[in-house]
Amino acid sequence: MRPVLFRIFGLGVPSYGLMLVISFLVAIFLVRKSAKKYNIPAAVIENLAFWVMIGVIIGGRLLYVLFHLNEYYDFFTIFEVWRGGMMFFGGFLGAVAAGIIYIRTVKLPVLLLGDIIAPSIALGEFFTRIGCFLNGCCFGLPCSLPWGIKFPPESIAGSSPVGEFHLHPTQLYSSLFGLLLFVFLFLRSRRKHFRGELFGLYLAVSGMYRLAIDFIRYYENSANLWINQLISAAVIIAGIALYVTSLKKKIVDKAVVIPPAKKVKA
Repeated sequence: MRPVLFRIFGLGVPSYGLMLVISFLVAIFLVRKSAKKYNIPAAVIENLAFWVMIGVIIGGRLLYVLFHLNEYYDFFTIFEVWRGGMMFFGGFLGAVAAGIIYIRTVKLPVLLLGDIIAPSIALGEFFTRIGCFLNGCCFGLPCSLPWGIKFPPESIAGSSPVGEFHLHPTQLYSSLFGLLLFVFLFLRSRRKHFRGELFGLYLAVSGMYRLAIDFIRYYENSANLWINQLISAAVIIAGIALYVTSLKKKIVDKAVVIPPAKKVKA
């Protein structure tokens, strides 16, 4: 497809990297706007975004490398994240871990921030999966559907063992799913909800989708498939448990109070 979207002064701008950056910028804008209702300073959101970004990059890249060691002939190529090569669940788990650690340091309710961020996570998948499509990765199995795509031979998908066939554009399926889930969660956030409800819904619904889409996604080996299936199942269980718990506790979040001594600087 177009791994390099365009060039500026001879320097290529990678499509996946650009979409990843766009997803973070849009998420920061939306989360800052939502956080105002709870009296959460913009500096907290900006700092949180920084650490979440670090978690996404490290977690996503680490899990991908562990299951694609044959692609890295040189140790330093591991750090070339702008070329693509990330695993969604690795990035997600890395982001959750980094986010929880930071949120606890500023003594804010973790689930409150989870609810605020949930719609933006879904929207982030809308952007990043477009990046995957342009990069030619995360493609599907052969299909005979009218919208099946024949990827160029020089692309990652085109040079794969199934590259001679028309393939499911699973990147675009996931992108559309992310957009629809964002709309659902955004509209739900504007109505009365309980602490942890939105984040629980995000986990359960996105986990179910991933469990299903993996059956038409191409994987180099069964280990890649099953690690994603296991994580998807765990995410679904966690999401349902969190959703049910939120309905039982019925905690309605209001504006938080941050003492002057604990004001966060950007």
